[in-house]
Amino acid sequence: MKRQTIRNVPKSVVPIPAELAGFPVIEAEPWFQVDPSPEAFLEGPAFDRAGNLIITSPPFGLVFKITKQKRLSTIFHDKNIRVDGSAFHKDGRLFIACISGELMTMNSDGGQVNCMYPKYQGKALFMNDLVFDSKGNIYVTDFTGTIAEPTGGVFRLSPDAATVQPILQHLAAPNGISLSPEGNVLWVGETTRNTILRIALLEDGITPSPIDGVTCAYYSTGFAGPDSNKVDADGNLYQAIIGQGRLIVLNAGGIPVANVIIPGREEGKFLRTTNLAFKPGTSEGYITTSGQGGGWIYRFEGLAEGLRLFSHQ
Repeated sequence: MKRQTIRNVPKSVVPIPAELAGFPVIEAEPWFQVDPSPEAFLEGPAFDRAGNLIITSPPFGLVFKITKQKRLSTIFHDKNIRVDGSAFHKDGRLFIACISGELMTMNSDGGQVNCMYPKYQGKALFMNDLVFDSKGNIYVTDFTGTIAEPTGGVFRLSPDAATVQPILQHLAAPNGISLSPEGNVLWVGETTRNTILRIALLEDGITPSPIDGVTCAYYSTGFAGPDSNKVDADGNLYQAIIGQGRLIVLNAGGIPVANVIIPGREEGKFLRTTNLAFKPGTSEGYITTSGQGGGWIYRFEGLAEGLRLFSHQ
């Protein structure tokens, strides 16, 4: 048998999948190094009203603040609390979803720490990420489950976190969560099933629409799946793909329209792209990423201004 010549096979361990390769590429740029160690793991970016950027480090129980002048400080440290996604309340409190079961609040300097422990039917929620609606209710992901045993879910907490209501259960490690500009669609990154879910809600904010309430907008490829996400004012979704050094941008209809890449990913650097936040009032997105090369914040220009969040209403 004549040996065939195979050409144009990507040599990168993280090639952009063929179905996305022809889309526009937005290249992010380095903005701030948080930690030079390849063991660094960054998550949970959120801007306060003063323009400070808060980030977390789940494996080490750390919460950092980066000022507008790029001064870094540690505002919280407890190795027993797995701090993860964060969001500011409009009263100035920082809410942090913790994989260890806490919903933690503090001020932007790390003071006045308080922990709540939401449960549903007696089961603790191991929360990965959160988003506020316009009334101060809190949507969270319960980051549990596998494809074989899908025990995770999406829940809505009352503003005081005393009431827990299920939105969607039987998920495989649901991770990032965002609301559409209209507040009637949830976007969820389901990590171990490698899917991006779109959940259209009825007016009660709890019940998925009986017709097109839950759909899989996108299936990712590879063993590294969707992590956290954010939405811009036009309804575009920016979905981080952990382990691949990139974001996928979907339009409001769930159709891929662009890629955001971290330089160095082809050489295996900065592959742990976990999350992002838009600087309020701008289209500047700030990505948390880490791995070989350390833990960094990368900046990129989005397709539209970031969605005005509850924190800035």
